[in-house]
Amino acid sequence: MAEDFASASRADSTLNTYVKHWNGFREWCTEHDCNALPASAQTLVFFLAARAEGGVRPSTLSVCIAAIAYEHERAGHPSPTDDRNVKKTWRGIRRRLGTAPKKKEPLSPGDLQRMMEALPEGLTGVRDRALILLGFAGGFRRSELVALQHAHLRFVSQGVETFLERSKTDQEQQGHVKMIAYGSDPATCPVRAMTDWLDLSGIVTGPVFRPINRHGQLGQRALTGHAVAVIVKRAAAEAGLPTPELSGHSLRAGFVTTAASGGADYTSIMDQTGHKSLNTVHGYNRRKDKWKKPASAKLGL
Repeated sequence: MAEDFASASRADSTLNTYVKHWNGFREWCTEHDCNALPASAQTLVFFLAARAEGGVRPSTLSVCIAAIAYEHERAGHPSPTDDRNVKKTWRGIRRRLGTAPKKKEPLSPGDLQRMMEALPEGLTGVRDRALILLGFAGGFRRSELVALQHAHLRFVSQGVETFLERSKTDQEQQGHVKMIAYGSDPATCPVRAMTDWLDLSGIVTGPVFRPINRHGQLGQRALTGHAVAVIVKRAAAEAGLPTPELSGHSLRAGFVTTAASGGADYTSIMDQTGHKSLNTVHGYNRRKDKWKKPASAKLGL
C-alpha cells in the first residue's frame, strides 16, 4: 500500500516518460558494456556527454537524469545523479548548449479561419473543427483535450463549461473549470462546433474526442495526445500554413498570445489556462505585434 501511494506522487504520464528514457539508458549501457543499475557516476558522465554530442537537447537530457534517479531510488540504490562530477558535467552541457525551450509557433484567429475552411466535410472534419476550436478557445493542453468526458461538459446560455478532473498543474485533482464563450462568427465558434460534433457523433457518454477509422466508424476510446498534434498539423497543411513549427501546443500558445494582444489581463488568462506561474504565461505570449508599441519609442529620444 505504501508503495502504491509513493507511485501516485507522480502522474502516469510522467512515469511512462521515465520508463521510455530509462529503457534508452539501459540499452546504451548494454551497448557500452556498463551497468545500468546501479550505474556509476563515470557511466552517467559518459552517457550525458555522448547524448549531448549526438544532438539531444538539454531539456530531454534533464528528463533522462530524472528517470535514472527515480529508478535508482526505487531500487534502493544511491543515485549517480548526485555525484559532483555528474553535476559538473551537466552544468557544462547546459552552459554550452543552452536551456531555452524550443517553442512552437502560436496559431492566430486568422490561421484558425483558414484551417476551418480547409477541413473536409463529414464526421472527421466536424470532430477536428470542434477539437481545434475548443483547444484554442480554452487554452487546453493536449492531455486535457483527450481526457475530456461528456459528463465534464455543461452547456449554459453563455457557452459551455468544461470541467478538468486533473491537469499538469493540478496533480491532486482539485479540479478546474474552463468557461468557453460563444464566438461571434459561427464558422469559428467553439461552442457551436462542439454542439455539431456531439449531435453528429451521437456521443452521450464517455470520451468526447475519439478516433475515426478509415470506414468512418467512431471508436470508443479517447484520442491520444499525439493524435491531437497530427490533427492540428494536418489541418494547417491543408490550409497552406507552415507546419514544422506547429503542433497541438500551438493551440494553447495561440490562446495566450491572442488573449494578451486583445487586452485580457494575465489573471484572467491564467484562470483559463490553469497556469500557476506568471513567468510561464509571459513565455507563452509570443506577440507578433511587438513593434506596434515598443517601450523604446517612449523614451523621448
